[in-house]
Amino acid sequence: MRNQAGPLFLLAASGFFQAAFALPVRHLRQWRWEQMWVAQSVTANLLFPLSWAALAPAAFWSQAAHLPRSHWIAAYAWGLIWGMGGAAWGLTMTRLGMAFSNSFVFGVTTMTGALLPLAVNVVESPPRPTLFAAGLALCVLTTVLIGVLRRHGGQDPLLPMPALFHSYRAIVPVALFAGFSSAGYGLAFTFSFTHIRALMAGGVSQLSASLVVVLPVYLGAASVAIPLGALVAARSHGLPLFLGRHATWNWSLAASWDCAPRSAPCSTDLPAAPGTRRPTSPSGCSLAFWYWAVTLWAYPQANCGDARGG
Repeated sequence: MRNQAGPLFLLAASGFFQAAFALPVRHLRQWRWEQMWVAQSVTANLLFPLSWAALAPAAFWSQAAHLPRSHWIAAYAWGLIWGMGGAAWGLTMTRLGMAFSNSFVFGVTTMTGALLPLAVNVVESPPRPTLFAAGLALCVLTTVLIGVLRRHGGQDPLLPMPALFHSYRAIVPVALFAGFSSAGYGLAFTFSFTHIRALMAGGVSQLSASLVVVLPVYLGAASVAIPLGALVAARSHGLPLFLGRHATWNWSLAASWDCAPRSAPCSTDLPAAPGTRRPTSPSGCSLAFWYWAVTLWAYPQANCGDARGG
């Protein structure tokens, strides 16, 4: 457990930043939901990953060039799914607030990421299934409880939205879709971890090796978020707002709220668990941290050595 304290702390810190990253939304000036979502996608899904890729060592690119085309296509497809989930999460967060979206939505994400790979036999079964089931049951119970308690609470949207979603029943299906689709990020790592291990075995650092998933997934997400937001902005005659009076302020906020959560791939040293093998996704860390804490003992044999092929 001593060797796991550092990665657990990193995961908890990632969860904290994920829970707080949308706070600047309250301080945007004259922007609607669509401007916010385009701005965060441009900064988080394009500028930051591409800047990271530009700093990647030559050893990474020489080995990544030999990966099969099917890997890049699959990872990009997971990014498209993640991008749709992100847009739905943004609508949920704007309508019902950060507390609900970071708990209910990512509770669904955690359950999807834990159960789907087991169902298709991509990961091994937990050696301590009782503890794993207890952690998952806690996640399910918490998610359902949050949904039930939140149904009576009213809240004005944080920003003007492209769809009104007047009733709670109207937004819950959007939240569920967001939860299922947001698992695409972690699932992309699950189905591609063999390639990451191969790069690490070849001497590439784990941070750089994760780029073989991060880059296509983020580009896939941007392929959904940016056109969708631009289309909605065009329909609402809001395209001039991107470069309007408060553009510098708003774009600066968009960049600031995406910096901290993007450190999540650093947490790849956490012991593997079903559904993700490594908790590389910032999505759901705030709730999933407690799930990981309960189920950690279900995977006592996982360690950093197996990730490196050692």
